[in-house]
Amino acid sequence: MPKLYEITIPGISMQGDFRAVRHRLLADFPYVTEVLATLTPATVLIVYHGEAEVDDWLDALSDSVATQRIRLGRSHAFAPAHGSSAA
Repeated sequence: MPKLYEITIPGISMQGDFRAVRHRLLADFPYVTEVLATLTPATVLIVYHGEAEVDDWLDALSDSVATQRIRLGRSHAFAPAHGSSAA
């Protein structure tokens, strides 16, 4: 049965950063089966099987968004992602 984990990534633009975030989690974590945008600003819902790899997900998300912003030439500050709840 799939499990859910919600992560808030301060400062993320769901329009500009979501594709990179989703791709990174699906590519790097085989037990992540889907990443969904939520109506809550800067928040994604991770669908996964097995054990939650929250610290690794957070590291990957922080790296992915920072890399995306550098590539796009964005200069505003970025705060690291943090997990907000498990379901």
